[in-house]
Amino acid sequence: MSKLRYVLDMGFSNTSIYHKGLILKEPSLAVIRKRSGLELVAAGAEAYQLAGKLDEYSSFIPPVTDGGVVNVEIAALMLREFFSRVIPKRLFKGIEIYAAISAGLSIAEREALETAINKAGYKDVTLVESVLGLKHLVDKRGQTVIIFGGGTTEIGVINEGGIIAACSINLGGHTLDEKIAERVLDAYNLKISLRTAEKLKKQLGSLYDNDTSVMEIVGRDILSGSVRKEEISAESIKAPITQSIKTIIEVTESLITTIPQHMISEVTARGIYVAGGGADMRGLQDFMSRYLKIPVHCDKDPDTAVARGLYLL
Repeated sequence: MSKLRYVLDMGFSNTSIYHKGLILKEPSLAVIRKRSGLELVAAGAEAYQLAGKLDEYSSFIPPVTDGGVVNVEIAALMLREFFSRVIPKRLFKGIEIYAAISAGLSIAEREALETAINKAGYKDVTLVESVLGLKHLVDKRGQTVIIFGGGTTEIGVINEGGIIAACSINLGGHTLDEKIAERVLDAYNLKISLRTAEKLKKQLGSLYDNDTSVMEIVGRDILSGSVRKEEISAESIKAPITQSIKTIIEVTESLITTIPQHMISEVTARGIYVAGGGADMRGLQDFMSRYLKIPVHCDKDPDTAVARGLYLL
């Protein structure tokens, strides 16, 4: 009897579960109470709602960083809660979990993720590099792919047979949030939270030249200490975004040089396929295409592209 397949993508920012469609997307965050043992108080968005309300025994803990599980026990508690929300208990039909992983994970880090899923109640686990989730979308002869994630960016050259070359860099959406917060502090003497920086990135971030968009935010003036509003321009936060994307482009160029020489010109001519939550940055495709002088294609639903592909494997 065939099993029901679920795809798990547990990233630094969010954990997603996919089954015939996206059925869960929650922040990768847990509130844990430590007394005689570990107790899960809340997970995902519910955890954020407890900000400022925790007792002395409780704390916020993100169990994932840089693409890997850093606390197996807490990751298992969080996953058990997420799975319970969306996977029905079935008597006769088994469940298989396909888990997306970073290309840069060590054997120990891969084992940590598999162990966390096992402890959450599921033993049939297959770990698959994220870049393979785009295999059905790209040219079968070979094409470059980039997945812009929250904790890491995954870069690969893949073809019908699998991965030709791949790497992972610790530069993702969270790093960009930090850089935007630093830029606002320098330019406006305004200290903002990373959540506000993330809103700026998503709603105002742009790689277009002469973008005149603005957005009003609230932060704390570092000179007076008072809370104030400030109108932030897209141009004022463009520099850290541009620098980060250029770094990713440079790593991509280096990776392409490692594939067999006879493939380089053909792979380059086919361009780059981009996906992941950060792929919908305004002006990203145009910027990368002009910089590299090759086509850049973005998935129609970049946030679920990897999960959709892994579901079809």
